[in-house]
Amino acid sequence: MLAVLAGVTTSCTDVNDNPVGNPDAPNAAADAPAFDENNVVLAFVGMSDIHIMEDPKTSMDGIRAQILAQGLTPEDLGVDMQKLLSTSFKNNESFQNAFPFLAAKSPRGLDALAIPGDLTNNGLQAEIDTLVKYFTAEPTIKDKPFIFASGNHDLFNENESKFTQRMKASLPATAYAADIKPFGANDSRHTVVNGIHFIQINVDNYEWSKGVYLAPTLQWLEAEMEEASKADPTKPIFVLSHLAISNTVTGSDYTSPNVPDMVWACDYIKPILDKYPQAFLLSGHTHYSMNNERDIMQDRFTMMNIGPLHYLISDNDFYNLGNGAAQLIDDYARHPQAVLFEVDKNGTTRVRCYDCGLGEQIGQSLIVNAPGYRNSLTSYGYDRSLKPGPTFPASDSIKVTMADKKKPILTFQRANGNGSQVYYYLVTISDSTGVGNHIYRKYQSDIYSVAQESEMAETVVINLGTLPLSAGKYFVTVTACNVWNKFGDTLTAMIELKDE
Repeated sequence: MLAVLAGVTTSCTDVNDNPVGNPDAPNAAADAPAFDENNVVLAFVGMSDIHIMEDPKTSMDGIRAQILAQGLTPEDLGVDMQKLLSTSFKNNESFQNAFPFLAAKSPRGLDALAIPGDLTNNGLQAEIDTLVKYFTAEPTIKDKPFIFASGNHDLFNENESKFTQRMKASLPATAYAADIKPFGANDSRHTVVNGIHFIQINVDNYEWSKGVYLAPTLQWLEAEMEEASKADPTKPIFVLSHLAISNTVTGSDYTSPNVPDMVWACDYIKPILDKYPQAFLLSGHTHYSMNNERDIMQDRFTMMNIGPLHYLISDNDFYNLGNGAAQLIDDYARHPQAVLFEVDKNGTTRVRCYDCGLGEQIGQSLIVNAPGYRNSLTSYGYDRSLKPGPTFPASDSIKVTMADKKKPILTFQRANGNGSQVYYYLVTISDSTGVGNHIYRKYQSDIYSVAQESEMAETVVINLGTLPLSAGKYFVTVTACNVWNKFGDTLTAMIELKDE
């Protein structure tokens, strides 16, 4: 039978358990060859949510105006917008610095730039001019194809002049020289770089009530995917969309409770891409970090959400991030992210994610096997959720100290991810008998502040002083949880709070 998790299949088979793709492919019974770093045919930079600003303060004031013009308040969007709007960002510098940094990691240099949306903060011509100025001044990328899908921020000031049209008028001709035909539906594009196809689709609307992708865009995508697949079924087809597919990669299940019509992900394009195992969808929009193995998923094709160059957010409910009311991670503006994609002559892709703020690679390199092999889509499936939960050191226990009579501080050695990553610690506080939960809180680990698990702080400190606890004795447990929400080991302690 076909296993199902969150409504998505965990096997590379159809509903009748038949292999997806072409069963007559000559390599269907063999494993894909290892990545050949000596024969790379394409190296390109992947970025998302760049949010180039002409002037950061003016630009963020423009975002506030956009929110208010829609009859909303910043708080309606779920993120701690007041904190976000008061931050001094350095997006422009991050964009400029990323190219020489990534070019130095690629022996062949850079062949293209791919951005799945939010190139600008407000879609202003002045921001486009600033973006183009930086792009054309950077020798590692200035004469290469500039491949992008427009994002919701890019559409803020379209008025009578579309963002995609203004970009084409502003960028040098070399940015579009690899396009194999004129713009398609909603200014979508089909580009071929060194024999590798890129298909970019622009979202028609960012509100459910208006339709996310309209029929012409979907029909165009289907036709271009068929054409690219026939041209070379042995190579990946990179598809750029600002929106991910719902309930797949990190952030794709996010919702804005106070703005239910706001679209963060959708399923419109999934039935089309399901037909093409060589599809490699690159998305953005959510600002979720790539320090999470759920950032890449394989089902009937490969999906990856590219982390932002702008700021990082996380899931709801972490008490150490704004007492659970905000998702801005610690140092959220100090970890601009970008990706170096390399495709070898066999069609195998190596993906290296980078924290450009730290100047380090995030995790290990990801290898997406060439299409058409029996193991082409088996490396990053939903079966990864079956990994065991995190474990604490065998001798570890919680140390409890009191900042004062009613402010306990828990200290313990960090858990080991056990093949995944430690995402958070669930603290449960009951009465002294341990019967009946009194209160519980989730505290995110420092997963997003470091590039590698080995760099996580060895000692975890959780301050319970802000919790509404009265005097008395309490039984406390701390349970480690991985990115798949699988619980692991639990530590226990007793605390006693006294009246002042």
